[in-house]
Amino acid sequence: MKKINQTDTGWNWVGRYVAVILLSLILATVIGNMDLFIKTTIGGKLNASHIVQFLGYSAALVAFWVLGQRATIALQQHEGKWSFMQHLILPAVSLMVVSLAYSVLLLLLKSVLDTSLHNIYNWIFIVGILACAGWLVMAVLNQSASLTALFTDSKLGSQDLLCAGCGASCKATDKFCKQCGKVLGDTA
Repeated sequence: MKKINQTDTGWNWVGRYVAVILLSLILATVIGNMDLFIKTTIGGKLNASHIVQFLGYSAALVAFWVLGQRATIALQQHEGKWSFMQHLILPAVSLMVVSLAYSVLLLLLKSVLDTSLHNIYNWIFIVGILACAGWLVMAVLNQSASLTALFTDSKLGSQDLLCAGCGASCKATDKFCKQCGKVLGDTA
């Protein structure tokens, strides 16, 4: 298991990822809109502006996906009523990244795609977006008990517990979760 240093405790690391994402987006936009980059082309079709924007926006998307993956891992180490989110973050982030990657990759490919290749490109992303959307729907379906318990928390009695494994509502007298079988009160 990776040793976590003092600066990585809690959720402090999120700020570093947000800073990288924002800096990548700002630099890609600012440098990509400079006349020098707009007027300089490769092969007469692809300009340097598109290459810079592709690199900056891609870096932001990669950092965003890694942030989602790291948040998922961090939530696996914490228990509580929000722990079910560990199953939803990566599918949601992946859906956003694949959807945005369509336009980012098109910055480089638009100059070389004819109509038929562009149509194939579109279908590749349609399938990818639908696959990520299906993954997210299945993740929500699998966590429906946790979501219901979260949104109906005011109806829970003061003696009720949420299972740390699946988030299901359990009675204080229960020793095991009736949904997933995890020992209640077990922090392992």
